[in-house]
Amino acid sequence: MRTLWGMALVVTLVGLAMPVQAQEPAPGRPRLEELRRRVRERVAARIREELNLTPDQMQRLRGTVGTYAGRRRELEASQRRLREALGGQLRPGVAANPDSVARLTDELMDVRVRYAESFRSEQRELARFLDPIQRAKITLLRDRLTNRARELRRRRPFR
Repeated sequence: MRTLWGMALVVTLVGLAMPVQAQEPAPGRPRLEELRRRVRERVAARIREELNLTPDQMQRLRGTVGTYAGRRRELEASQRRLREALGGQLRPGVAANPDSVARLTDELMDVRVRYAESFRSEQRELARFLDPIQRAKITLLRDRLTNRARELRRRRPFR
């Protein structure tokens, strides 16, 4: 049951970040898409209930989370590219270019700082329409979700 709840939170917060759109499910996957939709709806209802959100607050939460989630996905993609490039420079048996390594390392640190700053900016925006208790609850919910997602990824068998 905990695994189902964890997956539900992951799917829902992703659903908050990316509102449901009228899309054709991939062939052979309509049941999975329907399950995701139902889980998003149930968890969104739970979030709305636990945080006692008005419809306006819920709509604004979806918009804010969606905006910042999109930005963070872009930053995560940049981090992956920079780590890959850095890994390519630091391969055993290959002489690394110190200038490239320094530039890549600096860029990686800049992206990490921007990633962290995105949470601060998001919190400032959330403070415009959520009270401190609601912001604390959504922050703790997000932390639990992040930890649960990490745990599920660790348990996932390699493909």
